[in-house]
Amino acid sequence: MPQMPNTERTTQSAELSIMFESATEYLNFLRNLPFDFSAFESIREKDRKVVVSVGKSAAYMYEKFVSQYPEAAHLPVFAVLPLGSETGSLKKENVVFSSHPHLTEKSFEAAEKLINFIKKHNPENVIILLSGGSSALIEKSGNEKEAVEINEMLLKSGLPITEINRRRSEYSLIKNGKLAEMFGGVEWFVFVASDIPFENGEKAVGSMPFYREDLKNARLFKCADSDSLHDALIRLLPENTESFRRFTGSVSELKTLLLSRIEAGAESVLITGEPLLKISSKNAGRGGRMSHFALTMLPFLKEGMKLFALSSDGIDGNSPFAGAIVEGGLKTIPENEIASALENYNSAELLDKYGMTVKSGYTGLNLNDFVIFLRKNRS
Repeated sequence: MPQMPNTERTTQSAELSIMFESATEYLNFLRNLPFDFSAFESIREKDRKVVVSVGKSAAYMYEKFVSQYPEAAHLPVFAVLPLGSETGSLKKENVVFSSHPHLTEKSFEAAEKLINFIKKHNPENVIILLSGGSSALIEKSGNEKEAVEINEMLLKSGLPITEINRRRSEYSLIKNGKLAEMFGGVEWFVFVASDIPFENGEKAVGSMPFYREDLKNARLFKCADSDSLHDALIRLLPENTESFRRFTGSVSELKTLLLSRIEAGAESVLITGEPLLKISSKNAGRGGRMSHFALTMLPFLKEGMKLFALSSDGIDGNSPFAGAIVEGGLKTIPENEIASALENYNSAELLDKYGMTVKSGYTGLNLNDFVIFLRKNRS
């Protein structure tokens, strides 16, 4: 359910309508978000360490980590990133590209290579840098065909990510701490950038192959989450901004929430979290939660109203876009085209046709979606 408003004030009042108009501005903002790796101090002097970085933020987390602890750049490293990601400071020979959000042969191959990396180096301590997307990037199963089919069903289910990851863990041989369990003599230190906006969501990121509460050889540290994104955005917005964090309702509930604030006269609204979108069409087009929401809201935006609906990872659903920026009173899309696109989950295709999408590619960050509504000051 939507949360109650949390109005936060700031001394800075930037005009956000000039921001995020290009992929460069969007990327520059995201790549300045802070990550907290200070817990590494407690294990800095431990011997025989290796680094494993997995997820949509794998390259970014590694770069931030070694910038804070330069000696870590000399440790053996293994990274798994989505196809199309930039490798940053990671050497290509240390990177495996895998698939997301679908499980494919690459997912199973990446998991085997990761396991072989651990066996080869036989470390005493493994530093894990984990971010969202890992559920699809690495997988090991006794029945790969069944695992692929179940994952496809879950992707379209509209279930909360916590429930999706719980079900994924049931058929997996590595999820829910099972990979860490394979190596009982290894100490696992798991640094998590959480994309799950629930309490203790960091424990379920990537269906968590490397940690489980009952495992004595695994410790977990949260270094960033949805609130990190929220707090950075709120500092850019006017001081009268109404803000909602960790939204986990449906896209329909998100629409109801925002419309209620617009009707109440709100001039600036920020919502961060991960809304749910159930795909009921067998032949869905291109789009995701943010483009679907933006297109849903477009008919309700009047002149002077602007809406940013963007995914922090830069890839909204199965589209190549980060989401959309729509504005009332400018370009209009015929009602029949909007209705057809929403019915067929083809929102990104239609919004791109009218020049309303943002294309950044993978940003290297994965800290949930965000929605910003702005109304020009009334004279």
